Amino acid sequence: MINSDDELIESLRERVTQQPVPPVGWEDDLIRKISETPVRSSIAKWWSRQSRRAHKRWRPLFAELGAALAIAVVVVLSIQALFHPGPRSIVNGPSAATSPVTSPTSGIPSPSPTAAGVSGFQPQAVTAVSESTFWVLGTNGCAASGCVSEVIHTVNGGKSFHRIPAPPTDFLAGNTSSPGPPLVSDIRFADLSNGWVFGNTLWATHTGGAAWRQITFGGSLSGVDQLEPGANGYVYGVFDICTDPSTATGCVHRLMRSRATSDTWSVITPPGNPVGWPRIGVHGDTVWAMYFLRSTGLELISHDDGAVWVRGASACEPDLAGSLDPVTTTVIWAFCATGTAGGPMVSSNGGLAWASGGGIGGLFSNGGTVAALSTQHAFVADPGSGLSVTDNGGRTYQSIAELDGAAWVGFTDLEVGYVITRNQNTQATGLWRTTDAGARWSLVSLP
Repeated sequence: MINSDDELIESLRERVTQQPVPPVGWEDDLIRKISETPVRSSIAKWWSRQSRRAHKRWRPLFAELGAALAIAVVVVLSIQALFHPGPRSIVNGPSAATSPVTSPTSGIPSPSPTAAGVSGFQPQAVTAVSESTFWVLGTNGCAASGCVSEVIHTVNGGKSFHRIPAPPTDFLAGNTSSPGPPLVSDIRFADLSNGWVFGNTLWATHTGGAAWRQITFGGSLSGVDQLEPGANGYVYGVFDICTDPSTATGCVHRLMRSRATSDTWSVITPPGNPVGWPRIGVHGDTVWAMYFLRSTGLELISHDDGAVWVRGASACEPDLAGSLDPVTTTVIWAFCATGTAGGPMVSSNGGLAWASGGGIGGLFSNGGTVAALSTQHAFVADPGSGLSVTDNGGRTYQSIAELDGAAWVGFTDLEVGYVITRNQNTQATGLWRTTDAGARWSLVSLP
């Protein structure tokens, strides 16, 4: 196993000098070497739901794989409202089925530190560990220098909230100072004590938010792509690790795992040490990893906390992007970009095969997110078209008019779910909640 970038480069150099013909596996080695080359593209990371114009480095959707490959992309400008749904069955305790990241390529304007008409607490991300206990990451007014992060917490289903200490960070609405404060975009809690706030920095608490500690991986962390708690006390993450984060030099995407109670992370290396950018889904002790930024599709599945991996079928095109939303260990939905639009996919055998979940009314932007309750019942939030629902496995969709501007949707279990909306005119955000599987939605009153 190659343990460092230097060893990888040296290994490639030896192969070139010793082999008269390209060795087996040369394509993956070449792709890996290219993907670790500094990317100079101005492309914003497509799944980010906020403008990151204040940050010196932007994580790209596509690696620039040579002069012959020309890629046109749209800079992402919208809300990142990622959610760690808690247990699909509350009795079983928290599981980390994810309703994650994804990313609009729609033309929705991003929040601005000086957005007119925006006042009060603005919800941006939600994480829950039960039907009644959840946290909301957001801001409460923006100054010219940025939007200071705030975290509020409820234990009674949103009837009342209290503020808890937040890391000294700004939310990713942009800040004009340079280099500016650390930026965050999302929040996760695994239980009442252990949680994380992250974006281009990573902060951990093991005291329910009373105190936070920044995790830097020895100064090599450039950003957190995804973070999802799972079963048996584990939490999984996808991190951008660079030899020089300030200049985005020598960067790779690492799939890693830690105990929720610890700040020590270790690299997970699936068979073949696959290249590319992994997007993960987690449900209990089952982990799915779907790889992008590569020429061939690859999805790997582990049913034992990442110890042993088997190959599945990739739901999305490997040169685009997508996300995963497990309902159970066998039922899993995905949302895939198609270049000009995006759409859901559904699997009823744990990711071994996929079928289209985008029928009539199911044409969405690349930035949609899917949150499912079964193989038949699922919701898609699209910043351009709002919230849509299917109850027939994606053959048809109906729009929910009251949730126009829905930018993200996620469910804690089979009954309780959340939607974050954004007013196109004022840029104000709102948090909506359902307790009956999406039949009715109510606006949550925030402090």
